Amino acid sequence: MDTNLHIRLNKELKESFQEIAKGNNTDPSSLVRDWIGNYVAEHRKTGEDSAAELYLAGYQLQQALGGRDHITKEFAKQLQEHSLTNQKEFTQLILTTYMDLDLTIPSCLSKTYKGYAYSQMFLMGLIGDKPKNLA
Repeated sequence: MDTNLHIRLNKELKESFQEIAKGNNTDPSSLVRDWIGNYVAEHRKTGEDSAAELYLAGYQLQQALGGRDHITKEFAKQLQEHSLTNQKEFTQLILTTYMDLDLTIPSCLSKTYKGYAYSQMFLMGLIGDKPKNLA
């Protein structure tokens, strides 16, 4: 390691973090390094990487709903309208669907706030074909 990062925490949070990490046989510094590394990797993704990730998330939701035949036209139409007019509503509808199905919400969904192209990639995955890179 060639540098340090100094952060401010309240004493109770720091002590709890260290205690829990120790209880899990984990070094607090390695946890922070891992988090920073994952954060940097996530935010360095290209637009193409993000689009592919959103398409896959849409396709996985399609499968969780029972396949393309179980995606109602009303649901797809509502998502399409929101993607054109209100990204917040689009994302909220998707999040609600994940929660109703008790599914883990993919982190890439936060990108649907960034605009039409991202929400469209998710929607295309939801109603589209299996991605080519899935065996």
